[in-house]
Amino acid sequence: MAGTKQTMKMPELLVFAKMFVVGWVGAEVCRAAYYLGTAFAPAVADLEVWASGIVVLAGLAICVVYAANRGAFTAAVQMGRSFRFDLLMAVCLGAWSNELTMPWLSKFHAALKAANPHWAPIALLLLSTVLLSPLVQRHWPRRRQMEPQLRFLADEEIERDADDLLSNESQARSFAETVLDSRAHSGLVFGVDGPWGVGKTSFINLAERHWQRAADEVIICRFEPLRYASEPDLADRLIRDLSAAIQNKVFAPEFRPAASRYARLIKGKADVSFLGFKLSLEPSQETVDELLDDIDEVLRRIGRRVIVVIDDLDRLDAKTVNNVLFATRRTFKLSQATYVLCYDTEVLAGGNEEGSRAREFLEKFVTVKLSLFVDSSSIRNFLQRDWEKSESQLGSVPSDTMVKLGAVLNELAEILAGESSAKYLTLIADLRKVKRFINAILLMQIEKTDLGRTDFNKRDLIHLMLLHLNYPGLFRRIYAEETEGRSGTFSVRRMYDEPDFKNADGFEQIKEGHPGPAKFLLEQLFDVGVLELGDGRNIEESVLRSRACFNKGDTRNLESFLKLIVRFAAPEPQETFVLYQTAVDRVRKGRSIALVFAEPEFALEKQETAHDQFWRVLVNQAHDFTSPTTEDAIETLVEYLPRYSTFDNDDRGLRPRSVYSLLRLLDRAGWGRTAGRRRANTPENVVEIAWRIFGEHAFVGRGLLGRLACPERGVLGWNDLMLFRLQCSADRGGQLYNLHTALIVHQDMSAPTTGLVSKLALLEMRSLSQQVFAHFKRTYIEPGRNFFAEAREVPVDALLGQAFAHLHEQASLDPASEQGDTTIARRVAAARSLAASFVIYQLSNSRPPNGAGVGCGYYDEKGAEDGGGISRLMNEYVFGFCFSPDVHADNVLLFLDHCLAHLSSPFQTGLDEEGYVATKSGLPGGLDPRAMGSYWLTHRDHIRGLGLQDRGRCVFLPSYTAFYHDDLDGVFAVLDELADEAPPSPAIS
Repeated sequence: MAGTKQTMKMPELLVFAKMFVVGWVGAEVCRAAYYLGTAFAPAVADLEVWASGIVVLAGLAICVVYAANRGAFTAAVQMGRSFRFDLLMAVCLGAWSNELTMPWLSKFHAALKAANPHWAPIALLLLSTVLLSPLVQRHWPRRRQMEPQLRFLADEEIERDADDLLSNESQARSFAETVLDSRAHSGLVFGVDGPWGVGKTSFINLAERHWQRAADEVIICRFEPLRYASEPDLADRLIRDLSAAIQNKVFAPEFRPAASRYARLIKGKADVSFLGFKLSLEPSQETVDELLDDIDEVLRRIGRRVIVVIDDLDRLDAKTVNNVLFATRRTFKLSQATYVLCYDTEVLAGGNEEGSRAREFLEKFVTVKLSLFVDSSSIRNFLQRDWEKSESQLGSVPSDTMVKLGAVLNELAEILAGESSAKYLTLIADLRKVKRFINAILLMQIEKTDLGRTDFNKRDLIHLMLLHLNYPGLFRRIYAEETEGRSGTFSVRRMYDEPDFKNADGFEQIKEGHPGPAKFLLEQLFDVGVLELGDGRNIEESVLRSRACFNKGDTRNLESFLKLIVRFAAPEPQETFVLYQTAVDRVRKGRSIALVFAEPEFALEKQETAHDQFWRVLVNQAHDFTSPTTEDAIETLVEYLPRYSTFDNDDRGLRPRSVYSLLRLLDRAGWGRTAGRRRANTPENVVEIAWRIFGEHAFVGRGLLGRLACPERGVLGWNDLMLFRLQCSADRGGQLYNLHTALIVHQDMSAPTTGLVSKLALLEMRSLSQQVFAHFKRTYIEPGRNFFAEAREVPVDALLGQAFAHLHEQASLDPASEQGDTTIARRVAAARSLAASFVIYQLSNSRPPNGAGVGCGYYDEKGAEDGGGISRLMNEYVFGFCFSPDVHADNVLLFLDHCLAHLSSPFQTGLDEEGYVATKSGLPGGLDPRAMGSYWLTHRDHIRGLGLQDRGRCVFLPSYTAFYHDDLDGVFAVLDELADEAPPSPAIS
């Protein structure tokens, strides 16, 4: 069989000449060293043999270590395996030729022999310094780097099988074996097609590990054109990288000249400047095919295949892609080369003319195409558990941080497992996007925030972050419209006369203007049709406080979400609903409320807000409490009342608000609980509430009336009790049906519990009012204690409560002083006046139920005649004892303070006068005007004679301050009118 005759190649003369010169120079260096060493030998003749040996060994050690670090031994092995005896012969001939050229260098050699002997140690020390410098720099201990406070995930391709979190290892192994088994032949191109982030580079890394196991057969060349996209000649760069890859693996000195000739041929003529003259050099007449034959001959001679991997092809512009493909096609004559291209066809196509040409190029020479996909199950597995593996790429993130991120990652995994998972694929369908998402969370320093203890709905947080990462313009618009107290197009709203939530008028237009995934995210966040919020009047508080669609009034959830993402500002635990919901859940499961309040978040020394919110949530959910939980809640609330402030800066203090919480707790949970569910709210069952209040049956000795106004709580305890009694009145509309029923049936089991509210209130409040007055009579009237005098001495700490105890010093200042900030002192003084006025008003007024509550004075001390007996007794106590100058001279001041504390506003009087003035209707403050007139008629001359108008005394109220020197004349004038209408009463004379 006839074969094709191959033309014998011309030897690489430059390679042999280079080896010849290496041999000659090596011999000459040895000769020079010998001459210098011989001259220096007599100077060290006196040294001991061991000393000389140490110097020699040290020098050899430096040379050996340097050679090892530079890879000389590896290169020597490569040279030995190449069996290039022809090149070794050239080196030997070069060394031999040095002997022949000695006469030409006789003068140089004579100079070395005659040189100063100390040139030898200088040359040795210089050589040692030169070799030691890089060794010391390489092995010198590095300064330990500081641990970073924030660690993010780099978008790095994986290098090891253990890093494969997407189960690509088996597919990569199969692909690698296919490439190896295919053997090399001209133009064999494998294409790895997949979208950005699918892991093409990582896939090739895994395949390369299998190719490296066949290191004796293949050489791998990784060409990354993206690094050289700005260079004018990518073909030249491809040849250089190919040459470097081969040179790193085998000893083939003739390869570089062949590759260089090929690069010059590709580039055409070259311009060379010499001494200012520019010369143009044209390439030889050698054809491209001949040069490729030379390179291919080198590859066949060394017995290796070359696998050329061209990565990130789809990251280049269309013109550069065509250049790369053209440069690659020019090398197809290399029979020992196999090509692997990594790209995304859809990106390369691009929809323009250049993109179409790139696609056509691919279709022409991609022989075998492999497409990569990522299953959403792999992403889910990674989010749920694979990040915990020690070999995970997330190892750069501390484990405690990842644990805190677990709530968000698990929620994201559930989203990808849902029916709408396909709509998320363009947003978070590969590890690159997952890393980007996790980095965004880490940037928010989410590890410092326990999301489980915030109100953020995790799914809404994920949707907003996806908007932030993928649609920054839309996210910026949301931020601009929904922050700094604004409610814009995105948050939902509900009109007061409509039950359902609605989107803003412009939301539909915005949604339609952002099709695709952006529209889907907007729907998941804000579209009321998708959210299915239901009746806005009955929406659960947990939903109202957690969903991002709410951003109005007190529920500015969306703004909190946005500030967390943009400003990294997480709300304080005390500002979240979940803190209190979690605490209530633990109480429901049997945890003591006292232990809950012992936690740092509920420390009263900081603020009262946490306690306030806790009681609000607990009372709202108290309907299913067991008996032990109910007992604990009632006992703890009553115990903590004195620790709360009577006032605060914005509203009534927590102490009076907690009284109403106690009433609601009684109404919802203070009755009829069994081991199972609560019994029906029949009169026979709810009467237990009245037993708790009066201390009867199972509650003997623990009645709320006695505990709220126990001696230790003083005047403020009576303030609590009178507020408790007032809120019990059915005509005030307090929605305490069970409590109203209990107070009614406690007096008469056959009495009706429905009907006209005013009649129900009269019956309901009779026994309660009588028992409250009896308790007051035992505490103050019978022992002869002046309630007004004690109210003026209420301790500052009792008014401020535990949270505001640090203001004690400020509150102790003279409230009338103009020195310093006396705001707290004035509020304390006003609170003392209000406490005295409120308690006496509730006990003495005899008004029937008219929407403001039934006064105690409406009833008799006993019986059901309701003749106002309690009112008469209270007036006798107040005017005949508390205000009487015969009992104590200062009682006159208490009387005048009472009058000044009941001035009427211009709105009430309808007069044109500015400020608060005394009126006949307002001055008594719940007391009997006739009894006040009689008191004034009896003591008028005495009081006027004291000249109190000249004193600087004043009375502080929240709405005004009354001064003796400004307001007493008006008070005296009204008292004179009352005196004219009432005869003197012997009872108070």
